Amino acid sequence: MSAHLLGIFDLLVMYKGGVKMDFNGIPVVVLLCYLIGEIIKVLFKNKEDLYKLIPIFVTLFGGLIGVLMFYVDPDFLKLESVISSFEIGLISGAASTGMHQIVKQIYIR
Repeated sequence: MSAHLLGIFDLLVMYKGGVKMDFNGIPVVVLLCYLIGEIIKVLFKNKEDLYKLIPIFVTLFGGLIGVLMFYVDPDFLKLESVISSFEIGLISGAASTGMHQIVKQIYIR
């Protein structure tokens, strides 16, 4: 591999304490949070007031999944601390809200 390609690879891979973080688990967390958001939407169909809280629910649920995966399978995200796992989970949960908006804008019109 050329040095240029290795430099790009290093930008795409985050190093935490000398250990490569594995990004393969993040889409799983995003998808789970998206599905939980859809389930919440169906369960509270008649309560429009709770719709605006769904992004908060899925964000917190993502943090919970991150912590859970840290304790169940530490190699899932290959992070060294529970705080980092919580942060990655929070960001993934928030990303599921963006994923919902993409689906909504493309397919539900």
